[in-house]
Amino acid sequence: MIKRITTLLLFIGLALGQNCTANDGTDGVELWGMCYSIENTTGLDLSYMQMTGEISPEIGNLINLDSLILKENQFSGIIPPEIGSLTNLINLDLGGNQLSGEIPPEIGLLTNLNVLDLAGNQLTGTIPPEIGDLENLTELELGGNLITGAIPPEIGELESLTFIHLEYNQFTGSIPSNLVWLNFVHNQLTGEIPESICDLNMNWSDPNNFNISENQLCPPYPDCIDSYTGAQDTSGCDQVSIIDETCPVSYYLYNAYPNPFNPTTTLHYELPKELLVSFNIYDLMGHNIKSLINIKQPEGYHSIGWDGKNNLGEPVSAGMYIYMIQAGEFRQVRKMVLLK
Repeated sequence: MIKRITTLLLFIGLALGQNCTANDGTDGVELWGMCYSIENTTGLDLSYMQMTGEISPEIGNLINLDSLILKENQFSGIIPPEIGSLTNLINLDLGGNQLSGEIPPEIGLLTNLNVLDLAGNQLTGTIPPEIGDLENLTELELGGNLITGAIPPEIGELESLTFIHLEYNQFTGSIPSNLVWLNFVHNQLTGEIPESICDLNMNWSDPNNFNISENQLCPPYPDCIDSYTGAQDTSGCDQVSIIDETCPVSYYLYNAYPNPFNPTTTLHYELPKELLVSFNIYDLMGHNIKSLINIKQPEGYHSIGWDGKNNLGEPVSAGMYIYMIQAGEFRQVRKMVLLK
């Protein structure tokens, strides 16, 4: 694969050449109405410049660039594969544009990269496994795109990677067991969370470091994150539990997530057997604010949301609230805080 890409890169290098003379008298390449020295341009920061149009393939001529920052503009079109010629790059930030198409596999040639930020675009397709060649990568930002498919296990082999945000995409499949700092909020990830996640040195309570909410991940969750899994669609988890022969062995009420919250939060709980379950929310004076359910439920893992409204459908005021589950003789209460 590397040989194939290298051959392509050689072709690219032959196809492109200098097309202007820079102010310092050296050969240059014209980009966005300016002539940049091929030899002496090592950093290019055009962020927040309200620039439009496509990123020219000529960018691949600036072979001495170690930093290319084009974030927060209105660039459209694809990420040119010629960007793979910039093998000295340490920082590549194209976030906050309107780029579309797939992430080019030539990205994998940028083996000196520390930071790769493509977040906040309209990228589609899957993550190319060539990203696993970026052995010096410490930060990967792909959130806020339309990327699909599974998270390639090659990402988990990047030993220097300490910060990864893949939130608000359309990823499917399971979480690789060898990933580090995680933000996968609002995807379509399924299956169970590997116990090895607890081996990571991470502040689980900080959503900037760890956030896997709004997926379809199934309990039981590892102990280190059982209070921080957020809202999960567990409607398809009963089959998983049956197949894995796992089911709750005791009653348990988890911490609300998020907490504090605005405007909604999700309450998770476990039932070791079928019972009549009532779930209520009270204010600190003991008044019943909202009766969520009073139904018979089967054994398993369950969740229910609260939208911050009372029994009349009216929004309640900000403050601390008590939520209580009662199932048979089991009763447990916890606190949560609604922000406004």
